[in-house]
This record gives sequence, C-alpha cells and structure tokens, in this order.
Amino acid sequence: MSLVAVLAGMPDLLERTLSEHVPDGRGYCRECRGPSGVSATWPCLMREVAAEAQSLRTGDLPVTPRSGRHRPLRAVPS
Repeated sequence: MSLVAVLAGMPDLLERTLSEHVPDGRGYCRECRGPSGVSATWPCLMREVAAEAQSLRTGDLPVTPRSGRHRPLRAVPS
C-alpha cells in the first residue's frame, strides 16, 4: 500500500499535513527543516504526497505538481 493511499484513509492527518506544509515568503516549506535549519523548496515532497492523497479521497486523478525532482515517464515500447 502506498503512502498516498494510507494518508488518504486518515482525513485528520491529511488535513493537518496540508495545513502545515505551506510556503513561506521565500518559496520554502515552513514545516520541512533539516538539522542545519535549511528548508525544502515548496512544494515539498510531503505536500505533493498529501495533494495526491486529497485527490484520491475526492475521486480526482492525481495532480502532482512538477517540481523538477521527478523524471518524466518514458513510453514503454509495446
């Protein structure tokens, strides 16, 4: 089972995740901070997972924003 599916089944945690993982004024996630104090760029990976979980709950197709971290999918030859 994927993290998206687990989070979709936990509406309270999903709402809290969406409300906490928001951008600051400089384009970084307010919640994601490493030990050095450096933040992840927004949208952070957790925000993307939560957005997909919300889409799954509402019956929409996943709409993960392209933040540059993920490779585009390649067509599989048939």
